[in-house]
Amino acid sequence: MIDPVPLYSDAIPLAFFIWGPATVMLFFWLAGFWASRLGVARLLESDWNGFTASDVDKLFSAYGEKRRRLYRSRVLPADVAFAVFYGIVGALIIYALIARGQPLWLALLCGGGWLLGAVCDVAENFAVARLLDSYPQLSPRNVAFASRVTQIKLVLFSLGTLGAVAAAYFAWKPLAG
Repeated sequence: MIDPVPLYSDAIPLAFFIWGPATVMLFFWLAGFWASRLGVARLLESDWNGFTASDVDKLFSAYGEKRRRLYRSRVLPADVAFAVFYGIVGALIIYALIARGQPLWLALLCGGGWLLGAVCDVAENFAVARLLDSYPQLSPRNVAFASRVTQIKLVLFSLGTLGAVAAAYFAWKPLAG
């Protein structure tokens, strides 16, 4: 007798498509809450329009030495950990959709936003750390890089959030043919 082949892979359960993105959103909120409790508003990391050296100088001078140190030693490492987490969730979304028979291009559209956004987020955090280390002398090139990577990260994270919602739909959608 021929053993039946399972329709879907059991490596990643269907519930992952709910609790994975929900956990990302929970950690997103908790990271922002924790940073605000430390008194470090993450204004640079959420600036859709980008920022200039003047903006960075105003913000860092308003923070003062203590909050700049907290930003560098506590907020940025936590943000890197969060980026790695949502990057892993994005990669698992890609794998799980492919394992369920969805085409590669669709899986990449659903999970790729968070996967690539995490890479940009880590690059952004290193760039902001470089700005904090070199403050008060800010290189326009470093500021421009941090600003551009921030903008790309914000777009990719937003697309990744929409992709996670779409991935939940495609995970439960029966395969045609």
